[in-house]
Amino acid sequence: DILVNEVNFPPEDIVFDPNVLTIGTGMEEHANYGVDFINATKTIREQCPYAKISGGISNLSFGFRGVMKIRESIHSVFLHHAILESGMDVGIVNAHEMIHVDDLEDDMKVLCKNVVFP
Repeated sequence: DILVNEVNFPPEDIVFDPNVLTIGTGMEEHANYGVDFINATKTIREQCPYAKISGGISNLSFGFRGVMKIRESIHSVFLHHAILESGMDVGIVNAHEMIHVDDLEDDMKVLCKNVVFP
């Protein structure tokens, strides 16, 4: 409110970057970090409809570093939901390593959904 109404900053030039934290670590307190980001994105979109929302997606799968197929698959499932259901605008990713969610094997898609949405 202050930024837009008092400073006259254009709302469409505001970028929120909620922290994307690591899931799939085996620690219960980390299990909902993906869901928490998606819910935060939805709340930001509802309260600040003109702002942009970004996130560094590689953090999400850091617990699987070195296993690129799993990391890429988790990113695919996560981005599908974060963008289409919650309104995320920008995912900071390595585009060379992206897999479209429709190209995932069915069992991999189910496993990744279980990690992203415990």
